[in-house]
Amino acid sequence: MRPPSSTLVVDAAILIAAVRGRSSGALIEAARSVNLVTTDRVVQEARRRIALGLKRPELIEVLDALIGEMTIVPVAAFGPMLTEAEIALRDAVPSRNGSTRDAHVVALAWGAEGDVWTTDRDFAGTGVASWSTPNLMRALASVGAR
Repeated sequence: MRPPSSTLVVDAAILIAAVRGRSSGALIEAARSVNLVTTDRVVQEARRRIALGLKRPELIEVLDALIGEMTIVPVAAFGPMLTEAEIALRDAVPSRNGSTRDAHVVALAWGAEGDVWTTDRDFAGTGVASWSTPNLMRALASVGAR
């Protein structure tokens, strides 16, 4: 297994899982080894899903603490790269559903020359490596053992 990039773009599902306590240890462990970045839109999505979907607005403080350790990049900074990312996502083999809602994640990964940490499969075929939490932890442990 190849090691992850030195920069990981964190998707909303990973943030939400960490807030719920499911992968908070993984997030802390990853932050020791790589740079964690995300977009302002990912943060907004996580806030919305925590407050409205989970109906747990008290967990917003936990989210704020977690993202306090990350670099947050505004989607407005991507410019034309966002359009290119939308096209790549639309044409990616796994999704082929026309969804371009995560183009900002792809654009950030391209710009930061990073990988994506996610539970989604939609990133395959976009030129971005994606990591599930178990595979990422295994890869980071392997790198640390060397």
